Amino acid sequence: MADTFGGLRTTVLHNGKILTVDDQDSISQAIAIRNERILAVGADAEVMPLADGESTVINLNGRTVIPGIVDIHAHLDREGLKSIYPSLEGLRSITEILDRLRTLIDGVSPGEWVVTMPIGDPPNYADMPQSLAEGRFPTRRDLDAVAPDHPVYIKGIWTPWNVPPAVSIANSLALRLAGIDRHTESPDSSVTIDKDQEGEPTGIFVDTGRYPSVEFTLMKCVPRFTPEQRVAALKESMRLYNSVGTTGTYEGHGVAPEVLQAYKAVWDSGEMTVRANLTVSPLWHSEEQAAAEMESWGHSFSGPGFGDDFLRVSGCFIQYGGNRYTAEARSRLLPYTGWAGFIQGYHSPDLFARVVRLAARHNLRVNTLVREPLEEVLAVFEDVDREFPLNGRRWTLAHILQTSDEQLAKIRRLGLLVETIPLTELWLRGSPYLDDPDLADGAVAHRRYLEKGVDFSFGTDNKPYNPFATLWAAVARRERVTDRVLGPDQCLTRLEALRAFTLGGARFSFDESRRGSLEVGKLADLAVLSDDLLEMEEAAIPELHSLLTMVGGRVVHRSADF
Repeated sequence: MADTFGGLRTTVLHNGKILTVDDQDSISQAIAIRNERILAVGADAEVMPLADGESTVINLNGRTVIPGIVDIHAHLDREGLKSIYPSLEGLRSITEILDRLRTLIDGVSPGEWVVTMPIGDPPNYADMPQSLAEGRFPTRRDLDAVAPDHPVYIKGIWTPWNVPPAVSIANSLALRLAGIDRHTESPDSSVTIDKDQEGEPTGIFVDTGRYPSVEFTLMKCVPRFTPEQRVAALKESMRLYNSVGTTGTYEGHGVAPEVLQAYKAVWDSGEMTVRANLTVSPLWHSEEQAAAEMESWGHSFSGPGFGDDFLRVSGCFIQYGGNRYTAEARSRLLPYTGWAGFIQGYHSPDLFARVVRLAARHNLRVNTLVREPLEEVLAVFEDVDREFPLNGRRWTLAHILQTSDEQLAKIRRLGLLVETIPLTELWLRGSPYLDDPDLADGAVAHRRYLEKGVDFSFGTDNKPYNPFATLWAAVARRERVTDRVLGPDQCLTRLEALRAFTLGGARFSFDESRRGSLEVGKLADLAVLSDDLLEMEEAAIPELHSLLTMVGGRVVHRSADF
């Protein structure tokens, strides 16, 4: 990955607007980098003398430079996987969908699978099927008309991209290969096998589970991601995340062994361009299994974890509650995890409490989702804290939503880190708050977090992967249909949001002293932006991207027009 900009020499970027995110939110003109670290930050007159005849000198022409984004709920591995299956983006009728299938079938031998992405537009696949001209999804008969000799499967959404249900569609040959007919029964009340008036399957499956299970049960014959595809997709994901200024990730929702293996393969080849801190997604189903696993690998992933600057593994994800059916159904094909990339677990409240205590005993950082069960989780953590003080261990609360002042006081006292997904909670799913100002003010209440001294950062949740859409949501707090502002008192300034997404993100990896701001001695992770974050129109922020991205002083992305 050699590049003419960087290498083991001095690089100077000057005549710019350097948002340092230091304690004073200083804005400078120039930055000098030697090897992988920042040598100097200041005015052009102070920094330019550090360049010599061997240095690379880049005139920013007034462009804005920020510290590299650290996405703390990235699901980075998913983005590259999306290009494996053909997209149906932009299609607005069943006729257009069938025309697209005709082109896909050309050159594919009879009997070979044709699998596509969901109907609708990424990243959220919203407003379907009402946005189709026919107002309905296609059926097996529609698909059979253009593909009688190929098994065809249109994937349902990965439900966290939007909200359930996930609607997937199979043609007659695909149903036959899956062994599905009029006598097939649904595996669970969350899954509907749609049938016509004669009782025959229409090919449409409606899955209302929080995480869809159809491809792990009824349609498990559909082709799966291969290990080779995961490795190639991970490299492509890193390229895409670099292109929007992301230089680091924290995967608090956990990664399954198949994803960890893909990361290890990319790390082995020396092709990591994103600093990745991974969290273990465990295989256990009982306290005894949890104890055995922690005894086996707990020493490696305890505290800040094990690894280097580009790949580190620390702690584990432990699900509070969950759905027993979904967990069991999605575990049947392990090690395969599909879009999830993590193992869906189930822990009763009692089992959660016991396993979390085990983790504390092994000094394993615990990560868990608390969109609904925050109060229950805090009660468990407080109980554990009496025996194993948690402050300093940086246990994390993911997908946090509503919080009281009392809960925030507990979070601060326990030293917990808070992760929010503002684009999802406010823009995508914010409609329930439109007529309830108090609920709106309490949803991902970033201003209140600042006032209460709670450490927090943002995750994109890979929907979309561009962090500036997420940053915009924290600044604007607008709902997607009405464009109304939800909880205006909780809006962050652009600099506050940037700090949360850079220095705040680095804190999740115990790395705030080494990256997250542009200060002397820190790692030179930075992005040159396509526009001025502080001065541009607010509505355009989601389209921001990087013209030049550096990780440790090495160029990992450069736009053709820079």
